[in-house]
Amino acid sequence: MDFRQLRYFVVLAETLHFGRAAERLHITQPPLSRQIAALEAKLSVPLFTRHSRHVELTPAGADYYRHAVRLLADAERAGESARATAAGAMGTLRLGFAMYAAFSLLPRLVRRFSDAHPRITLSLEEMLPRDTEQALLEQRIDVGLGMPMGRPGPLDYRPLLHEPLCAVLPADHALAGGATVDVRRLAGEPFVTLPRTTAPSLHEAVLACCSAHGFAPSIRLETHLQQTIVSLVAEGLGVALVPASLARLRLDDVVFAAIEHSPSIEQGLYWRRDDDNPGLAAFIESAVALAARPA
Repeated sequence: MDFRQLRYFVVLAETLHFGRAAERLHITQPPLSRQIAALEAKLSVPLFTRHSRHVELTPAGADYYRHAVRLLADAERAGESARATAAGAMGTLRLGFAMYAAFSLLPRLVRRFSDAHPRITLSLEEMLPRDTEQALLEQRIDVGLGMPMGRPGPLDYRPLLHEPLCAVLPADHALAGGATVDVRRLAGEPFVTLPRTTAPSLHEAVLACCSAHGFAPSIRLETHLQQTIVSLVAEGLGVALVPASLARLRLDDVVFAAIEHSPSIEQGLYWRRDDDNPGLAAFIESAVALAARPA
């Protein structure tokens, strides 16, 4: 498809005059005549009936005009789309996130970014913290939101959020009546927590918090998801220490209580240093700006 010939044809079809069409196209009349003749020869169809002072579209020419206008418009839109994608104004960005992020930064971040960049589609995938790093390295996602990992060479990291731990207790627990809990009073209680291999930084924070209060937790159950931990506590199977944002779960039969001198739990963004997704920089910028604002 010769789009130059299409443009020449459309202008001539709209002016029905070789001289005026050539003037609009900023060319002389002979090359215009040659290109129209070449187009007709290529199609094996006469598109115009020539008269001494003007031309008329043949029925085939009128039909071809409708298609030509649409093709030129599609070509223009394709160019605009390519330029917008290259500038990061549209496209798809794949985000992997740990479940606990859905109760802290993620909803506000998705809303802020989507409002600012409505033509970029965010593809969200919930995953275990331990799987985020591999998903990035295998290029299955463009950016990960979660707690600090090992940060191998190909990945960059930007911290965004710090929050304390809080205690999770069965609603009928003897300590469930207060707004705060002295962690020392949880010594000897069965704990529900996550394995070290799932989220090393969070696992270590729970152990460090208990150690700072003079005891090692007696771990009864380990499970991968924070929401599952809270559900098991609600069944009376133990107590837990989780990121404070999990209090937004508001499950029945469970109480969240603040604790004093909690270690800080960090969340941030990971991405591949060589990722050329045009929307990535805009997403990082949006996340950093949001994290700088009060919740």
